[in-house]
Amino acid sequence: MYQKLKSYLRDYFSFSQTEIKGFMVLIFLLFLLIVSTFIFDFLPQKNTSVSTVDVKRVEELIAKIEVKEANERNAEKRDFSENKFEKDENTVASKPIHYFSFDPNLASLTDFEKLGVPHWLAERIIKYRSKGGKFRKKEDLQRIYSFPTTLYQNLEPYIVLANTQPIQENIAMNKTENLAEKVTTLPVAKKEIFKPVLIDLNKADTNDLKKLKGIASKRAMRIVQEREKLGGFYSVEQVRYIWGLDSLSIDELLKYGRVNNPSIRKIKINEVTLEELKHPYLRPYIAKAIIAYRQQHGNFSSKKDLENIKLLDAQTLERLLPYLSF
Repeated sequence: MYQKLKSYLRDYFSFSQTEIKGFMVLIFLLFLLIVSTFIFDFLPQKNTSVSTVDVKRVEELIAKIEVKEANERNAEKRDFSENKFEKDENTVASKPIHYFSFDPNLASLTDFEKLGVPHWLAERIIKYRSKGGKFRKKEDLQRIYSFPTTLYQNLEPYIVLANTQPIQENIAMNKTENLAEKVTTLPVAKKEIFKPVLIDLNKADTNDLKKLKGIASKRAMRIVQEREKLGGFYSVEQVRYIWGLDSLSIDELLKYGRVNNPSIRKIKINEVTLEELKHPYLRPYIAKAIIAYRQQHGNFSSKKDLENIKLLDAQTLERLLPYLSF
């Protein structure tokens, strides 16, 4: 057969002996190339077993990691004030601490430092008082940002709150009493006693809120701003979570505040993007978990679907649920 092919090539193509050999070698190589593709299909392959990914298990692991990170961040924030206080204690270790009874509404910067309060924290208390802040209960002292728990426990037995009025008010009162004693013949006008009326927290402006006891301009503005961020109040109890309100302000709001026919700004949970999913009750890592769960499992249909998200605890879900639209 080989000889017959050589004669055919020599007669038909007029190839020389060398050209015929080269052509035969080329044909052989092409044949090997074609056959090799079929041979490789039958060769045993290496076991590259791809383990089936358990989506639920992966979600649990991610949730545990994120929860751990969140707990670490919270622990760092809780310990920040304690660590800072310990550092300040080390720096002022040479200064003796003298405990004595004091009123946090009247104590000076020097008094606080004698009691072992760090200089930066004492300045923060003085600044809080200069802006109209008052301590009506012992526990109100812990509302000062980064106030160490151990320091409060050391000072708590020595805190004495006196129901004293400002000096200017006393002077004005004395003048009024003296004037009333001298001018006895004139008719005395009865002082009008103001009684707060019930207010709708979703409609009240700062002027309405300032009529309540313990709420000045800044706190009234803070309440209005929180209402706008939330998208409206659905319950009076939400005022407990507004930062910066003391016990007196909260009690007044709970007593005279109402939420009538609330019109809540809803979040379309099945349409909102990660950038748009922002709410005071939602931490960024929880919002991220909600969007990831929706992308993996489809749209949410009820509260039960949201309960499957590991990072979304029951308390946060209950507070957030009235603002969600399925």
